[in-house]
Amino acid sequence: LLKDTSVQTVFCGGLCASAASLFSSVLVQEGGCPFVFILGDLEEAGYFYHDLTQILGTERVLFFPSSFRRSINEILRTEVLSRLQKGEEGLCIVTYPDALAEKVVSRKELSNKTLKLNVGEKVDTTFITDVLHSYGFEYVDYVYEPGQYAVRGSIIDVFSFASEYPYRIDFFGDEVESIRTFEVESQLSREKKSGVSIVPDLA
Repeated sequence: LLKDTSVQTVFCGGLCASAASLFSSVLVQEGGCPFVFILGDLEEAGYFYHDLTQILGTERVLFFPSSFRRSINEILRTEVLSRLQKGEEGLCIVTYPDALAEKVVSRKELSNKTLKLNVGEKVDTTFITDVLHSYGFEYVDYVYEPGQYAVRGSIIDVFSFASEYPYRIDFFGDEVESIRTFEVESQLSREKKSGVSIVPDLA
């Protein structure tokens, strides 16, 4: 049915408990386009999201909550918008009506307010800090939450709203020598990146 382009709607009945998540995980694995699953409310969406992450992992399954009164929700919303804007394949987004009712920025505005950096790229560090400041990022001694950046010698630490961990960007002169994510508490590196997209709070 997924290969038949004339089929617009597939109705599935009798899916109880985690059967819906199991069936949906197969759809996500077979199809290359993003899937959006809209559940009845926050609680239903939470259970469905948990089941899907057990099957597919957390890398491709994203949760799109309401931003109401919680900064962590704004981070999750911004991550979803950022990754959709990149055109990633095989994404699975779980949400609910209250979350979808809130307005989001346009694709053009998201693109205009995304700072992209790649290893090997030559860029003036003053330009980067000026852009971060214009995006509303706060200058601090050490980053510990999204929306902050710090500068120490040839290193810029920045916590994007579209990332679970902050980025450490190391320069050699005006060249981006390395980019890594790191733990806030221990300051230890986690993962090397070839490039990153730094996004302000747009959700």
